[in-house]
Amino acid sequence: MKKAQILTLVRIIIYAAYLLALSLVFLYDARSTEGKFYENSLTEYFQEGTFLLTVLAYLFCTFNYKNTAPLSLLLGGFFLMAFIREFDAVLDAYVYDGAWQTLVLLVIALVGYRSFQSRKPLLETIPDYMISYPFGLMIGGMLVTFIYSRLFGETIMWKAVMEENYVRDVKNAVEESVELLGDSIILFAGLEFIFWAKGKNS
Repeated sequence: MKKAQILTLVRIIIYAAYLLALSLVFLYDARSTEGKFYENSLTEYFQEGTFLLTVLAYLFCTFNYKNTAPLSLLLGGFFLMAFIREFDAVLDAYVYDGAWQTLVLLVIALVGYRSFQSRKPLLETIPDYMISYPFGLMIGGMLVTFIYSRLFGETIMWKAVMEENYVRDVKNAVEESVELLGDSIILFAGLEFIFWAKGKNS
């Protein structure tokens, strides 16, 4: 077996182990007696940590792989905004109302400015990225996190399913666990981007 194949197999095992760990996180929150799957739950902390690791993966590529740096900065900036959004309640409560929007606008301005400066290499890199494995993973994860988890967690659907036995904790468990699954796929895409960027810079 070739080295590249072994490395791919190792990554698959690591990703599978991570998903197994998530099931334990869900079980821990399900047994919690202090509000299941709310803002202070372990699932919520994992969502925040997953976005942080994703941002760090793209920033690593930005500083280490010159040929793909504009693209990795753009992607890292996008997921940094998602990371900031996870702290909207905390920022609104302890900084000021609308603080997270201010930070997001700052990220947009900085990343937008740098992307405009590097627009030529950025535009040259995007077509190759759009037919790559990391891109497919990222899009899949984003669809799960930003669209499917929201639709699947709609209260009206779960009231229809459980009728008079509706329990909000069940709805929260489903929505948050599906969202974390999407976040995890996005993280895997960020890690796979490292290998893709390395290949483009070799």
